[in-house]
Amino acid sequence: MTYRPPGDAWSALGADPGLCATCVYAKLNETRRGTAYLRCTRAAWDPSLFRYPRLPVVECPGYEETDLPA
Repeated sequence: MTYRPPGDAWSALGADPGLCATCVYAKLNETRRGTAYLRCTRAAWDPSLFRYPRLPVVECPGYEETDLPA
């Protein structure tokens, strides 16, 4: 499970990620020019999900929360 601290890449999204911020399947990608986008890795095998979800995500059938450190 991945801990995602608030950082430059997350702020570069330009929108609140909603559930994706704490989802196991969310992958934050950042280009060389500083543009950031979220990709749902679960969408590779679950056709009911969008590969690049519209933010903020407020409900998702594939959402699984990460184990964040205390």
